Amino acid sequence: MLLTVLLGLTAAACWGIPDVWLAQATRNVGPFTVVFGSVLIGVAFIAPAALFVDTPDWTQQGVLLAVLVGALTAAGYQAGFVAFRNGSVSIVAPIIACEGAVAAAIALAAGEHLRSSILALLALAVVGVVLAAMGESAGASGAPPAALAACIWGVILYLSAPVAEDLGVYWGLLLIRLSALGWMLPIALWSGAALRWRRDPWRVAAWGLGDAMAYLAFVAAADRGPLAVASVLAAQFATVAVVVATVFFRERLRTRQWVGVVLVIVAITAIAAIAG
Repeated sequence: MLLTVLLGLTAAACWGIPDVWLAQATRNVGPFTVVFGSVLIGVAFIAPAALFVDTPDWTQQGVLLAVLVGALTAAGYQAGFVAFRNGSVSIVAPIIACEGAVAAAIALAAGEHLRSSILALLALAVVGVVLAAMGESAGASGAPPAALAACIWGVILYLSAPVAEDLGVYWGLLLIRLSALGWMLPIALWSGAALRWRRDPWRVAAWGLGDAMAYLAFVAAADRGPLAVASVLAAQFATVAVVVATVFFRERLRTRQWVGVVLVIVAITAIAAIAG
């Protein structure tokens, strides 16, 4: 369990720290351009390890799931990056962080047992999301795509565990990312996004590398289980992002938004503690 906790928190840090640079990049070159460029850089970063990792026994279920998760990954990033372009990091990040709650809800529907206290905390997180979204026009415009991204990423988090179980942590991640690139490549070539990300290479690269390390850590945590613990700990990236945005970039929140952010953070922290 300790390793699951450490890996989950590593994922949170690697996702949360570069969130502000991600928001800036999406405003500079556009969401889809950042999606494609960051996934491309992430794949280039992790691909050389294939020379040193044993090839798994490929299963039809694992490969098909990886291809599906790759498509969802492209869609989830697009929705999330649109949210970061339109809203402030300190509002958008906590909303997307509800992906952990979505994953837990799916696991419950699939037959995984969750305590009634966890269900109550999930409801608390929803209240927090509503309050966090009730801000200035920028925050409000970023809320709907952030909520959509949370739903998509909840499904991704849930499906990542069986992919890792069938293909292994590394090969599962690599195949998912290659699949995401494959889904996006025709649009990227047609729109010019395949090269446009080089207009803001450092911010795109910072997010791409952080994201690749975070997802690798999360898949490893989910593979070890329990999935609920891995998901909600990784969702703590919102805590990291809010701290970075408010301390270093001086984003300001209304009182009710602070209450919402705190409720989300408290809820996912308590879920992790109870599930552990």
